[in-house]
Formats: sequence, C-alpha cells, structure tokens
Amino acid sequence: MKDVYLDSKNSPFAQIQVLLSSWKTFNAIIDTGFSGGIALPKTYQKQIKTKSAVTQEFVIADGSSVFFNIYKTRVKFRNVEKNITLLFTDNENILLGIEFLYGFKFTLDLKKAKIDLDC
Repeated sequence: MKDVYLDSKNSPFAQIQVLLSSWKTFNAIIDTGFSGGIALPKTYQKQIKTKSAVTQEFVIADGSSVFFNIYKTRVKFRNVEKNITLLFTDNENILLGIEFLYGFKFTLDLKKAKIDLDC
C-alpha cells in the first residue's frame, strides 16, 4: 500500500506513525477542514502516557462548538518527524488536519484521481 492514496470514495489518506506509549501506524483521512493536528478514536486514549496540555474549542460543520483535551505527541511521515497536537474523539475515523500539513505540499487531483504529499 502507498503511504498516500485515495480510497474507493476518493477520500485522501496518509499512512503515518504516532507516538502513544509506543509508535503506532495508522491510515488517516487528510481533512483540510480540521485545523488541529491529529484526531484518534477514544479507544487509543489509554495508550498515551502524557497529561493533556490544554482544552481547546473547535467549531464543527454544523456550527456548534465542542471542547477537547489536547495532548502533545510526535508523528512520523516518510522521513519527517514532528511535534503535533492530538485529540481523542468518539468518532472511529482517524483525521489528519491542517497542523499536520504545515511544511508539506499537498496535491489532490480528482480529475486524474491522483494524490501526493511532498516533504
């Protein structure tokens, strides 16, 4: 499997590693509407060893506000490792947001069904 790809519904995904109690590999949806770093399902919350740094408010698609505890962690993609914020949600999807994309060139060409994420 490629480390960036489009699924059968043309949703963009990236394969990343996230530091929880150890490095875990995830296939995450690239979500340019999410301003944070990475969102994982709450089932992984027990694996992180650090305390939350702050609580942050996010405005979701329906206009309502939700608050999440924010954690600091590290993420790896290809040869890049960086600090990133992490939150846990009730959703089963793993999301990569704009904070993750900083420093990358993200190309999504749905006309040609191609995706790339250059370091």
